[in-house]
Amino acid sequence: MLKNKIKIQVEPIGKRFFLKKPTNCLKAIQDAGIEIKSVCRSKGTCGKCRILFMNGKYKQPNLQELKVLSIDEISRGTRLACQHDFDEDTVIYIPASSLSEQQKLQVIGQERKIKVDPIVKKYYIKLENATLNDVKADFNRIKDALKNLYNISVNKIDYKVLSEMPKTIRSNDWEVTVSVRYEEMISIEGKDTTNKNFGIAVDLGTTKIAVLLVDLLTGKTIDKKGVMNPQISFGEDVMSRIDFASENEANLSRMQKVVVDSINSVVEDLCNANNLKINEILEMTLVGNTAMHHLFLKLPVKQLGLSPFPALTSDPINLKSREIGINIALGGYIYLMPVVAGFIGSDHISMVLASRLNDMKGNCMAIDIGTNTEIALISNGKLCSVSTASGPAFEGAHIRYGMRAAPGAIERVAIDSQTCLPKIQTIEDKEPVGICGSGILDAVAELLKAKIINKHGKFILSNGCICKDSLGNLQYVLIPDFHKKRLKEKQDCDSDLAKDSSNKLSENDIKHIKESMRLCDELISINQKDIVEIQLAKGAIRTGIEILLENAKIDFTDIDKVIIAGAFGSYIDPKNVINIGMFPNVALNKISQVGNAAGIGAKMVLVSKTQRKISEEIGKLDNYLELTIFPSFSDHFASSVSFPSPEEII
Repeated sequence: MLKNKIKIQVEPIGKRFFLKKPTNCLKAIQDAGIEIKSVCRSKGTCGKCRILFMNGKYKQPNLQELKVLSIDEISRGTRLACQHDFDEDTVIYIPASSLSEQQKLQVIGQERKIKVDPIVKKYYIKLENATLNDVKADFNRIKDALKNLYNISVNKIDYKVLSEMPKTIRSNDWEVTVSVRYEEMISIEGKDTTNKNFGIAVDLGTTKIAVLLVDLLTGKTIDKKGVMNPQISFGEDVMSRIDFASENEANLSRMQKVVVDSINSVVEDLCNANNLKINEILEMTLVGNTAMHHLFLKLPVKQLGLSPFPALTSDPINLKSREIGINIALGGYIYLMPVVAGFIGSDHISMVLASRLNDMKGNCMAIDIGTNTEIALISNGKLCSVSTASGPAFEGAHIRYGMRAAPGAIERVAIDSQTCLPKIQTIEDKEPVGICGSGILDAVAELLKAKIINKHGKFILSNGCICKDSLGNLQYVLIPDFHKKRLKEKQDCDSDLAKDSSNKLSENDIKHIKESMRLCDELISINQKDIVEIQLAKGAIRTGIEILLENAKIDFTDIDKVIIAGAFGSYIDPKNVINIGMFPNVALNKISQVGNAAGIGAKMVLVSKTQRKISEEIGKLDNYLELTIFPSFSDHFASSVSFPSPEEII
């Protein structure tokens, strides 16, 4: 530590910075170049700048934090960065939900401490040289040494490792390190490499692929990287990809290959960045929805697109990585957690595991929002799940100016209800080039709040801030300068009319108004079709929630906790989720955002035999509900599409 300076360590980023004097936590974090959210300008009302004090030196919560944070969060050391100062050496953890949009493709999520007990373990042995008096086979020599030194029984060896074994033994003076998975020898290295044991955890999403490089000795994440799922080129949603892959064997192979190539590329990048060799990666775990799971394995998927949408297997799968082209250690395995049903995959089980939903008491719900949204409810000790086809609208697809979360995407929107003037925030404060999921949700909620649209999602023309494009489509422009010009023109026109006894607009006034209407074709906006897309997406999610509640014979007021997971779920404003009616009204302090829980669950089963077993038990206990068989499904969906009335907005 530098003399007379305060050291702050930030996890899971692994960044350290020093302060010359006590400084507001939010300001210090931002000054250090870490993009932490702050929507309310340090008033403590938005609750976005959550940080977790990890070294036990908790700050006392103030009154504002008591309003925003749950008792559980406070007891664990969670505070709002804007409400406290750094005044001593401190270690903090910034959850995914508090990091800004530019972090979306990274794979951070809330982790919990678990005992590290990986499937693959390494053992160093110094073998006795073979002689004319001792011609024992090499593998038998290794088996005996493992038994004598470590009481480890090994009865199987990977055949590619077997072929490498004689050269490795003899070129290293009979000193080797072997890697054992259950009772199989899957790797051999020269000398003592027991201090190096690495694995990869993959969350294979419909839109994004998140990859964690993990130290299997400590359980710590060494590095991480996220990339877009290249299968997007074959279809935005799951059903489109199922249809494409089902056309012929060549299409299925293409879809599998692009994902395998992408994962291999990311693994190689992570190894290069951390001075590791590919063959030092001994195990991979992978989670994904059932379609992603089957496509990754190049399994037939046609049945997933046909009622009753059965999966081919709901058992966990262990297979050699080389069987499907994944490049890790020659004898390395990939472990795929079990899937539950056609639309409830291993990513859902992984999310339940990471969020501890299966261990919670009372009535608790977990929602992983994405192209497909999975919802789980535990009530009276019974776990039930549904899947809803929420569609890719929240990813920016099917929205006229929608885009992925990238620099220049509008990520936050607020609208002045008096003037209809919008305020926008873009990723990295770049010039606006489109709008991403969180911005779309904000925009619709604000349009509703400002009474620019009604509860049916229709524009209210009387407020005067709606324009038409060249095709006659109604829309609300999200660019502030457009509205400033509109307001100025209105003031000028009102002034001219007041002076003109004929009470008619001049030709110049009419020209300006027509020019404004033409600009509507070029400026980022939300139109009627966009609003319908959001209504359908949020209606699907709300319907899933209502069916789960109906099945459990409880009301949403009986819910003790709501967990929001997933990349998109990490960045949405819970208040706006309620305001558009995606969730029933619930106290905000009951809602927690946990980031990429599926990725964290994949990591947990990578580093722990126990967690792997628990995940398999969750798969057996999870009761999948098919929404469409419920007689009330249509009624729930019809009512869920509408927005709340203005008086219901918080």
